[in-house]
Amino acid sequence: MGALHLDQLTWEEVKTEIKTGRDTVIVPFGSTEQHGRHMPLGTDAVLGDELGWGLADRLDAFLAPTVRFGCSEHHMAFAGTISLSDTTFRHIVADVVSSLSHHGFRQIVLLPTHGGNFKPLAEAVAQIEPVKDVRIITFTDLMGLIGAAFKSSEEFKMSPAQSGAHSGEWETSLMLALRPGQVKMERASEGFVGELSEITSKVFNGIEHLDENGVLGDPRPATVQAGKQYLADIIESLYQWFCEQKNIKTSQPGPLG
Repeated sequence: MGALHLDQLTWEEVKTEIKTGRDTVIVPFGSTEQHGRHMPLGTDAVLGDELGWGLADRLDAFLAPTVRFGCSEHHMAFAGTISLSDTTFRHIVADVVSSLSHHGFRQIVLLPTHGGNFKPLAEAVAQIEPVKDVRIITFTDLMGLIGAAFKSSEEFKMSPAQSGAHSGEWETSLMLALRPGQVKMERASEGFVGELSEITSKVFNGIEHLDENGVLGDPRPATVQAGKQYLADIIESLYQWFCEQKNIKTSQPGPLG
């Protein structure tokens, strides 16, 4: 069957699809925040659109519109970043889940594509009252996502430091494959290429303290070819993760745990 864009259908079409058994919906949570001097503020939202579609297509599910604002306080030193408070974000998550449950969706998959959304998303779901016959499946393994990215980029001889946790080679390659016209490689420069442990301990105090351009990694080696492979790899990993949540047997284990 493939995926369907929820917001491109009429209410009657949605109701019919749910009645015939298509009752899974993917909801990506991206952001509007700086991504260095070389990539657009909407990068995480683009990843939400594309990774969400890839997973929805594997599951014959609906794809809801990506929530394009997230918890980005640590990027507020850079112009254009729009950040939600954790409280506002939690209310948005709760209202989205409530709306979709009301309409008969039985599996609601919440997919963050911005690092700052992982913790508040987990907190939001923990506060949602259970709804009979509705399962909320939430991807909250940020370190698993980063580890999967590093594993893919290693095949292109990229070190974890180059691959990066934000706007480095991995994310830039993805955007070159997905939205090449929005990437300004002539402006790309090496960012923070230190240890991941230092990033995790300091980044939420303000990414500018790690790199003045807001980059974690080195985007300069990024390529379209790598980006296409990274996209396929991460969609497969997300699918394997979903199957593990559902206790579905698959041909190989996924790295996201």
